[in-house]
Amino acid sequence: MIRIAYTVFFILFILENAQTQVIETEMRMSDGIQNALEVDLNGDTKNAEKIWKKYVKKVGKVDWDRKNKEHVLFNVIVPEIDEEYPVTVIAKFSSSKDMTKGTFWIKTDAGYLNSVDQGATLKDAGQWIQQYAYEVERKYIEGLVEKEEKNLNKLEKEIKKLIKENKKLHKTIEKAKETIAKAELNIEQNDQNQVDTNKAIEAQKKRVEAVKKELNSVGKKL
Repeated sequence: MIRIAYTVFFILFILENAQTQVIETEMRMSDGIQNALEVDLNGDTKNAEKIWKKYVKKVGKVDWDRKNKEHVLFNVIVPEIDEEYPVTVIAKFSSSKDMTKGTFWIKTDAGYLNSVDQGATLKDAGQWIQQYAYEVERKYIEGLVEKEEKNLNKLEKEIKKLIKENKKLHKTIEKAKETIAKAELNIEQNDQNQVDTNKAIEAQKKRVEAVKKELNSVGKKL
């Protein structure tokens, strides 16, 4: 897609704090260079196309022009644009950095809508496209919310895991303290047992010496 002319002017139907802006421009399409409405959309092209088909479903079915890569809504009544006369809406979506650029040509019996010849009607058409852009923005933000909620759930699971691990560590420490306390008592008992045993050893040594002395005295005159 080749840009032929820069924006002619901003159409005045941008809501407060809106991130999307519909502008009038001229772009090349299957019918040559024609006046169009253009808007930058958050998200990928596939998502923008899906929402567009759903958005216009109430007025007609979108046909896919494979050769020109255009989505065509042929000869339909769009009440937001004109409640009496049908229009044909040709849409193209292309990737633009991290966004999708949507371009919309609206054709009537008098030709493609433009601000010079059909200013009021073009403004109505712009508002219609703007509502579509808001739908895309809502879906995009819903996706962000879902992503952030998944991150939140992941963190909540992580904190539960950490709390469980913390409790387990505390139990391990308590058990270790009990083991240490028991071991300390055992050490005290062991120390006392050593003292008692050493005394018994000394006493036993004396008995051994006494018995040896008795042994050595056998057969000898006293």
